[in-house]
Amino acid sequence: MPHEWNNIWVVTKDELVPKYYNTYDTLVKQIQRYEGKPYGIKRVQRACNNRPMLVSFDSLPIEIQNAIGDPRKVDSILERYYEIDPDAVTFYTTVKVGVKGTLETEVQEEYIINASVLQAAIKLKKARELERVSKGITIRGLMATISSDVNGFNKVLKAKYGIEHTLQSSARKFEKTYNEFVKNGYGTLISKKYNNSNAVKNTDEIKALLESMFVSQQHKPTPTEVSRQYDGFLNGYVEVINNETGELYNPKDFKKLSKRCITSFLASWGSKVATYKKRSGNRQKYMDQFTPHEQMEHVRYSGTIMSNDDRQPPFNYEPNKRIWFYNGVDLGSECLTTWVYGKSKDGIIIEFYRQMIRNYAEWNLPLPYELECESSLNSSFKNTFLRDGVMFKKVRIEANNARLKRCERYWQDIRYGLEKKREGWIARPNARRESNQVSAGQKTLVPYDQLVRNCLEDIQTWNNMPHSIHKNKTRWEVFLENQNPDNTNTINYQAILPHLGYKTESSCKKGQIRLNNGYYLLGDEGKISTGEQLLEKLRQVEGKKVDIYWLDDNDGGVLKALVYLHDGNRCICEAILKPTTSRSELEETPQQKENRGVMEHYRNTVDGYANRRKNSIDKVTVIDNRPLTLNNGFKIRGLDTPRTFEPDSNYQTEILPPSPEELDDMEQNEAFEYNPNTVQPSFKKELVETF
Repeated sequence: MPHEWNNIWVVTKDELVPKYYNTYDTLVKQIQRYEGKPYGIKRVQRACNNRPMLVSFDSLPIEIQNAIGDPRKVDSILERYYEIDPDAVTFYTTVKVGVKGTLETEVQEEYIINASVLQAAIKLKKARELERVSKGITIRGLMATISSDVNGFNKVLKAKYGIEHTLQSSARKFEKTYNEFVKNGYGTLISKKYNNSNAVKNTDEIKALLESMFVSQQHKPTPTEVSRQYDGFLNGYVEVINNETGELYNPKDFKKLSKRCITSFLASWGSKVATYKKRSGNRQKYMDQFTPHEQMEHVRYSGTIMSNDDRQPPFNYEPNKRIWFYNGVDLGSECLTTWVYGKSKDGIIIEFYRQMIRNYAEWNLPLPYELECESSLNSSFKNTFLRDGVMFKKVRIEANNARLKRCERYWQDIRYGLEKKREGWIARPNARRESNQVSAGQKTLVPYDQLVRNCLEDIQTWNNMPHSIHKNKTRWEVFLENQNPDNTNTINYQAILPHLGYKTESSCKKGQIRLNNGYYLLGDEGKISTGEQLLEKLRQVEGKKVDIYWLDDNDGGVLKALVYLHDGNRCICEAILKPTTSRSELEETPQQKENRGVMEHYRNTVDGYANRRKNSIDKVTVIDNRPLTLNNGFKIRGLDTPRTFEPDSNYQTEILPPSPEELDDMEQNEAFEYNPNTVQPSFKKELVETF
């Protein structure tokens, strides 16, 4: 931890090596590189005798500063109450402002942050009111303190989250915004432009020193080695320095301990529970040894929570090569609702969430309310579609905590209940039960296509097996019939498709957009727009380039398509497949008849608008008296004097004889020589006789 030294903040080399610089020499080379320059890492004290090397904290690269943490940054009481409001995310990503579509992405972010800070301020105000009332203190001036805390909270937001709110700094203006928000909700934040001291040395300190020596050294010493180092420390051969304070421990402040006493202490539960996690770095093993797991009830309803993770079915399709599956299980029904597979993990996670949308849209069901998932593949999306309120109302990303991912239990049941019976099954090398251990004989390879089919058949079998609680129904039946009535997590396409959808550039012509060799019309909420709603959309996109974010369904068609202005971030409308009509009235179906009416209304909207605009244009006469020239400085001689041309009466036109080629043409076309006095009347007579 950085500490103050001679009025500057410093760190020791042990805080930098090997975590941020691989070796001590690497650190020294970096210091020498920037020596004498006004920038770069700076050493403020050389290592000498009992003095450690000190490096200026403020001279370190900003990423290292952030990782270590700046002790000068004060926390805010608002941090106790602050969290991203998932309802605010849903509101601001879907709200339509006026007739122009959704809010811009950056504006959405601003309003979400502001709303979340205001929610924290509401909780803080209630807490302070209760505190003051209980102590008999007046609540007068309370809002001024809330405003001050909100102003100061920006430092914490910027330091820890890289964001800032834009709420008013003035206490009076903040109180007004606060009251409006409490009274009327999220819409009030939308701009009107859219219309809308040194410790005593004792036994505890000796234990703390021993534990620090046990966990802080890179080579992980044994308890016996620590006892030898401690003995050397007492005799002056070993130096121990506190990395946080820079203090050099004094051997005179510590008493001698036996080897057995030291090793017994470091092997005790009270010490191991504090040192194991830091030494091993394996959170899962730490939890297996020291932390009790929660006893959780079975989820009552389907659609409440989904648990997903990757797995490799225990079969080889080539030597030492296994297929990858990424599955999601609905915990209420125990039903596998989403699955994707491939020979590697590349792109598998994106396709998994796309497939989830396809499936739930086909079943006409809301997405799961909550998601629990592993960290390795999902953490990079926690600020996009895996943010609370975007695709799921709540998202819990678990890092190295298999206990809290319920799906892990179901993977075991599939492995030993279904897959074990298939040829080529690979046992775990260290399985506890003899029945699950490796059997004698050669491993069998399963062709890739056959392996995929086997795995899909096992999923199908699993979903058709009895539910663990509702034993008279299959897992699939429980999934369909026992949906959570409080789950209203409809698919938020506007928030999801920019991250998960495919992007296609197109343009709008005559109110039509070309996508995937088909024509699409402008609409909203799954319906084709007409009337003034259509005209407003046409004013924005007609004749312009557009970006289409879309997703295909399980049949290969377009599930949903959203229209954005090219290189813009505002969703204008939906693109809806142009309905088909019948050429023959006799063969026309009721649906085609309805489609014909929709298309007629769509065309009439445009034609009616054009006629209204045409009729509103008055006829005018424009008389332009503006001079064409600046002056008459240039003159052509004689131009102003009229002249007449009289031909020479003695002039005779020479008629040249025809060429041989012309003579041949004349002979061939003699019968067709044109004579206006003969050809034209006979031609007219022939017509009369014919008709």
